[in-house]
Amino acid sequence: MLLYGVAAVLIGVTLLVIEAHVTTAGVFGVAGILATAGGIAVILTASGASWWVTVPIAALLAVAGLFALVVVAREVIVAGSQEPRTGPTALIGRKAVVRSWSGRDGQVAVDGALWHAELVYGWEDPLPAPGDKVVVTELEGLSVTVRRPHAWEVLPVWKPSSLSL
Repeated sequence: MLLYGVAAVLIGVTLLVIEAHVTTAGVFGVAGILATAGGIAVILTASGASWWVTVPIAALLAVAGLFALVVVAREVIVAGSQEPRTGPTALIGRKAVVRSWSGRDGQVAVDGALWHAELVYGWEDPLPAPGDKVVVTELEGLSVTVRRPHAWEVLPVWKPSSLSL
């Protein structure tokens, strides 16, 4: 009987490891949690514990495992719906500082990296000067297209007042 319990725990842990590496929508995770809790119940029963000790312990382990599985599943769903925060596509909308400019193109610094920059269509005089802030609108290869920032992007919208803490 003890060997059945150990085998059930090992199968349950194996199912949990498979769930962590293969997308099964939680099927293997639920099966692994229930197999582990059931295996522990069998081990406790085989070691001489009475059913009124074994059943609550196994139920508590199963509920805690299922709760953890639901929390992890929720976090995975939320993370999958968010926009990427890194990589080249994350540059769009970021503020950049002009390092050098000549004619219709120049060089800007964005997040610690220098990029070749071109003006967005419709940019009117004056041309950007070194030190000016611009906003990245498009990324194509190793070049970015930039525009002037709007007033709300430069100046803070909210100003602290005497009522602020």
